[in-house]
Amino acid sequence: MNKKIIKENMAIVVMAALGAVLAAFVLVVWNSPLNLAYRLAFSAFAGVMAGGGILLWKVLRRQVMDFSDDVCAYVDQLSKGKVPSGYADEDTLMAKLKTRLDKLADRTVSEAKAQASLKAEIQKMVSDISHQLKTPIANITMYSAMLKDEDITPAQRDRFSRAVSGQAQKLGFLVDVLAKMSRMESGLIHIKAQPARIYDTIAAGVMEITTAAQKKGIRIRVECDEHLIVYHDVKWTREALFNIMDNGVKYTPNGGTISITVSPWELFTRIDIADTGIGISPEHFEDIFKRFYRESKVHLKEGAGIGLYLSREIISRQGGYIQVRSKENEGSVFSIFLPNQDEPAEK
Repeated sequence: MNKKIIKENMAIVVMAALGAVLAAFVLVVWNSPLNLAYRLAFSAFAGVMAGGGILLWKVLRRQVMDFSDDVCAYVDQLSKGKVPSGYADEDTLMAKLKTRLDKLADRTVSEAKAQASLKAEIQKMVSDISHQLKTPIANITMYSAMLKDEDITPAQRDRFSRAVSGQAQKLGFLVDVLAKMSRMESGLIHIKAQPARIYDTIAAGVMEITTAAQKKGIRIRVECDEHLIVYHDVKWTREALFNIMDNGVKYTPNGGTISITVSPWELFTRIDIADTGIGISPEHFEDIFKRFYRESKVHLKEGAGIGLYLSREIISRQGGYIQVRSKENEGSVFSIFLPNQDEPAEK
């Protein structure tokens, strides 16, 4: 039903309306004292116009029904996931309606895929969390059962008690980290960047790793302008820095070094965290930022494989990014880039 047909139909409608008016006029004239021939001519004309009106109504009804059938058939095809052909190059109402239905179908399909992806991601997260919590819970259960044995020596009882305490601390750590990760992914954590001294943020992170570093004789060096102002979320940036520095302490042998260097650039402020640890294989540079990922060579080390994942999420939500350079058995350098902004950023 294109524009031409609509115009033609409108013309017929006008003619039918005119015929009805003429027919009414003829009825009036028929009762008038006009010549019989004139009255017969007017009556025939009125009959033709009335027949044309009925024919017009049938044609329009047929066209509306055909259009309705086409729309229903098209929607049925879309509901089955098929893309009907035709109408693409036509200047018709059906072609215009098809375009809008296609957009609606595309959006519906995209939303369905997004929901399916989210569901799969949640299922994977639940599976990963369950797997991470099983080990400390199993160890606590095992050592608690051993403590009930009356035949164990005082030294064994002390060792088992310390093991239960250690596993409980690990369980608490896991729950805390998983809660942070869950809040981050669900959007409950809002990153708010504001001007603050980056030196203070780094110092707070260093304080948290000092005890563990001293136990291993690891030296910590910081090169940073104490007055340098950087737009960042102090609390969460400290968390990101701590996660990276904590990994440095874990995987650096006794007597090693961790160096933190801050360099202001034109668009970004760069923070390098370098260690003299075991290094990372080049093929795993991207893997280390995945949730729960841990290289096989560090499985005996304490950790859950969530720290670097959280760090990248925190930095990226501030408009920054993280790069890594590393050589096995020589150490790693994690470079954090925070954007320099004229106004505080809020996400």
